[in-house]
Amino acid sequence: MSRSALPQLGVVATRALAELVRQLAAGLGQRFELRLIEKPAEEAVATAREMVQAGLLDAVIAAGRGAELLRTALDVPVAQIKVSGYDILRALVAARRLNPRAVLLTRRRLADEFEALKPILNIELTPLIYETDQEARRHLDTLSRAVRPVVVGSSQIVHLAGQYELPSVLIYSLESVQAAFEAALELTRVARLEEAKRERLDRILESLSEGVAAVDMDERVQTINPALASLVGVAGDWAVGRRLSELAPVLSLAGVLKSGEARRDEVVTVAGKRLVTQRLPLIEAGQQVGAVLTLQESAAIERADRKLRAEARKSPFRARYSLRDAVGDSAAMRVAKELANLYAGSDSSVLISGASGTGKELFAQGIHQLSKRAGGPFVALNCAAFPDSLLESELFGYEEGAFTGSRRGGKPGLIELADRGTLFLDEIGDMPLPLQTRLLRVLQEREVLRLGASEPIPVEVRVIAATHADLQAALAAGRFRTDLYYRLNILNLQLPPLAARGEDVALLAHRLAADALARLGADLPAEQLCQPLLRLASGYAWPGNVRELQNVVERLAVFFGATRALGVEDVRRLAPELASGPKQGLREAETPLAVTADIARRQRAEAVLRECGGDRSLAAARLGISRTTLWRLLRG
Repeated sequence: MSRSALPQLGVVATRALAELVRQLAAGLGQRFELRLIEKPAEEAVATAREMVQAGLLDAVIAAGRGAELLRTALDVPVAQIKVSGYDILRALVAARRLNPRAVLLTRRRLADEFEALKPILNIELTPLIYETDQEARRHLDTLSRAVRPVVVGSSQIVHLAGQYELPSVLIYSLESVQAAFEAALELTRVARLEEAKRERLDRILESLSEGVAAVDMDERVQTINPALASLVGVAGDWAVGRRLSELAPVLSLAGVLKSGEARRDEVVTVAGKRLVTQRLPLIEAGQQVGAVLTLQESAAIERADRKLRAEARKSPFRARYSLRDAVGDSAAMRVAKELANLYAGSDSSVLISGASGTGKELFAQGIHQLSKRAGGPFVALNCAAFPDSLLESELFGYEEGAFTGSRRGGKPGLIELADRGTLFLDEIGDMPLPLQTRLLRVLQEREVLRLGASEPIPVEVRVIAATHADLQAALAAGRFRTDLYYRLNILNLQLPPLAARGEDVALLAHRLAADALARLGADLPAEQLCQPLLRLASGYAWPGNVRELQNVVERLAVFFGATRALGVEDVRRLAPELASGPKQGLREAETPLAVTADIARRQRAEAVLRECGGDRSLAAARLGISRTTLWRLLRG
């Protein structure tokens, strides 16, 4: 049932006082909803309690000891109708009009302060006190047999006096009843404000993923949020009122309640989960009134810590190159770029094969830049550049104390740092077998285990691997795991050597020369550097590929920038390997992409079909083409 917008006030009153309440309620208009309970207080408790549980009462109004009884029995505020000096004076004046003799019959003595007023009021006042209705009846019976005075008292006394045919006056005034109503309305306003605060706090606690509980000084639960209730396997409503140590002994707050001292950052295990707890004393008005427990999964704290560390790095891992930086328009280069563009649309692993200096990392960065992970990190690692032990810690990270000399706080590995991005593993063929096993598990389970850790960390990363080695020979020799090879070689990209790229040598030479001269601040035409270079290098096999060409151009640019002249003999003297080194004819047969684009595509399709055991549907899916297109490629 939804709560009424108007305050809901209950009044416990009988007879004359109830009539006074009705008069007042009629005059106060629509300030509240009235629920009049016309029963003695002892009988009204059960009725009022039912109304409270049904949400029909915000506050209760009652007189005398009835108010005290209801206050202890109900969970809502109780306002008392109090007898003021004005009430007694008014009642005595009214009694004097009826009889010069009056009796003030109450549960406590009220008339002493009015002794001095007796001569003025010209009344003979006798105060009498009673505890029970039976005692009041005895007083009234005695009065009815003697002087028969006017009886002043509560609505119950007025009712009983009528049974003995004694005149009577109600002690309560309209003003006193109204004051009680105003007090009840203010109590309701404050209570509703407090309830709204509690509801907001409850909603906040419900939204927290961290567990929270508050207990009183007896360690009985006052508040528990769903996260903590779920963790200990109980319903939140059921847990309220029970001792926290009974629900989960390991979460007990008894020590904090006894000592009054906080206990922070303690690690406990509940339901198989490692939790970091905070136990704090609850202080109100300078006094301890209970304690608070908060807890959080350690894995969540560790993940947040790693994210903060990663964001704080001044040099985030980013790809610097795109496929537009791959200079060249030869048939072999066009095929490589087409495949790279195609692979960027997939999230599968890529294995890039090619000789040293052919641009494997450039293509890896280009694929990353065109993929859905372009906004994430691009993390590169050369597997041949580290000793085995150091490679493991760099790749997988470690916890504090995992080994002698480990960094305080531990260190995330490159796999973690590549989360939601791309991990580029260059020279994958040089990775030791034990690390190959660990890498395979990362690819299979999508989680990484730091050195010295017991809990794996989920990662979401794409792997692009590269090699200049013959992995087939490594497989045959047992130096490379077969299962890892097939995990990495889902998409395969073979980069042609520079010797197989024909006209690309001139394009690259001009680009590299212009860049080198610009860095030297030499305002000289790149063409003057390239002409003698290309004349002497005609037919050269470029065993070092693009990297070798770049080195030669840099060397010549330094000489050209200083002398402002460069001829064939200068080139022969500065780069003698161009005249004496291997020629293209020795290498053309080594590459499958040293032919036309159509032949290169067919060879690629045939290679994938072989890897798929002749399954054309699977081969077409790997190549990202239809079965019909694959059939046409194979027919040539």
